[in-house]
Amino acid sequence: MSRALKILLLVVCVWAGLKSMAQTTSNRELVVFTDRDFCISGDTLWIKMYVPQEMQKYGNIVRLQLESQSGNLIASRAVKCNETNAEGFIAVPDSLQTGLYFVHAFFNAQRNNGVLKCIGKSVYVYNRFEEAIDRLPVVENKTAVIETENSASQITINLEAQNYGRRDEVKGTINAGSNEFAYMVASARIIEPFSHENTGFLNFEMKDLNEGIPEFSEKDGVLISGRLSDNETGNASNELVLLSVTGNETYLDYYYPDSAGLFYFFLDDAMGNADLIIQPLAVGDKLYDVELIPNFMSGVQQLKFDTTFINPKQAESIENSLKGTFFNKLFRGVSISSNDAFEMPNPYGMPFYGWPDNHVIPDLFIDLPNFKEISRELLIGFQYRDRNDEVTFRMLNYGQDQFFEDEPLRLINGIPVFKNSFFQNLKSTEIASIDLVKSERIFGDLRFKGVLIVSLKDKSNGWLAQQPNIFQMKVPCIEFPRQANYAPKGEGRAQPDTRRQFLNEVVDTDGNWPFSFQLSDVKGDLEIKVEAITKSGELYRTSKIISVQ
Repeated sequence: MSRALKILLLVVCVWAGLKSMAQTTSNRELVVFTDRDFCISGDTLWIKMYVPQEMQKYGNIVRLQLESQSGNLIASRAVKCNETNAEGFIAVPDSLQTGLYFVHAFFNAQRNNGVLKCIGKSVYVYNRFEEAIDRLPVVENKTAVIETENSASQITINLEAQNYGRRDEVKGTINAGSNEFAYMVASARIIEPFSHENTGFLNFEMKDLNEGIPEFSEKDGVLISGRLSDNETGNASNELVLLSVTGNETYLDYYYPDSAGLFYFFLDDAMGNADLIIQPLAVGDKLYDVELIPNFMSGVQQLKFDTTFINPKQAESIENSLKGTFFNKLFRGVSISSNDAFEMPNPYGMPFYGWPDNHVIPDLFIDLPNFKEISRELLIGFQYRDRNDEVTFRMLNYGQDQFFEDEPLRLINGIPVFKNSFFQNLKSTEIASIDLVKSERIFGDLRFKGVLIVSLKDKSNGWLAQQPNIFQMKVPCIEFPRQANYAPKGEGRAQPDTRRQFLNEVVDTDGNWPFSFQLSDVKGDLEIKVEAITKSGELYRTSKIISVQ
């Protein structure tokens, strides 16, 4: 064989290998799809994600995040995936400045893979209070940009009509033919020229900027990571850390931090926003600091940026989008309201301390002015001692028919309390119930010499305010499932309709998939786009552009 032929065959083999690698890359990576190319600050960005079967070994909780051009975390969500599909949203902060931002996702258990990879999207944000936008950043290194192949021959978009006016209904079907696509997303939006030309899929090589989070597989729950340190010296501390969750009075967990002061908790099936109470067990008057470690992976470290001026047509389109958002907020309010809902089932099937021996409801008895009188009149087997201005509690050891020498575990609204002064002034009219455990109980390797459980009618826990070594933190857990509503609000034609997004759905890849939506008052070019990924990992797209007059 001649030397030239050998070189030719080598080049062909290398090219084939690189092409095969490029085709199958996304089959081992999360792929993010956004419902739009740009947002106005205060908007809600809706996101769908393709989860390859190979990645489902990492759990079923996907960490979704919005990151700035400088690598700062803007917002994040933990969403639950259903086989190969995950859906979520990000509420773009109303104060977010104009610029280029990035959406990508990862599994926490991928952290042991070194540099993580994800196919995400770039999105422009225009601050709704900015009067004039004349220049914007763009991604400079084109190697990070994924050029999706046009799939007009594989995917067809059929419309029932060709001409459309404002508030007309658009009907059609999408057909993938005999092609084997693993995942398809259809979207429809009014084109904003600048973002339409300068956004798309990007290869992200994500890096962990917060050391200390283990590569734990999150399955039906979220991992909470934190660091405990001495308030005076700043040195790491390894005192026992207790975790309570307000709204769940039967739950408690604990952790002994390592030499670096790191501690971890796993909240199983926790949905919504959790109010956590974290308490290090202080020795004497020693003070501690608790810091939660954000679960964040930076994906823009390898990107380079340039700044480009926008032309008059692009500037006019952005200005019209800003005005449309103003009218939309004026007549319809915000897209997503804040939601403090929280749900978390009891993982133990019973209170962590077991079933109580006595359950007392003070409202069934005469009103009593303080806890000393309550203990004397209502709490059999509980001893309230008041000597030398010091209050101590003792619980009867029911099995031994004598009182424990040590104080019981004391709980108010499920939160451990180590100062009896919190109980002294409680009136019976303020208490919903009191439970007593009159025996030694074991929880893991913790032992309790009886348990006193006081449940207040007021669940706000205002009594915790400004208390040392008690840290109250709101932590987002698994996001409640929500669906975007792109339909008009139904006010008729009396109010302006400034919607620019009309569709964002996962497409059924078998047969004809029908779709329909009603247009708004916004005129311009509208793109109906289908983005798809094959079973071998290739990204395809096709689109149809119609003019709305």
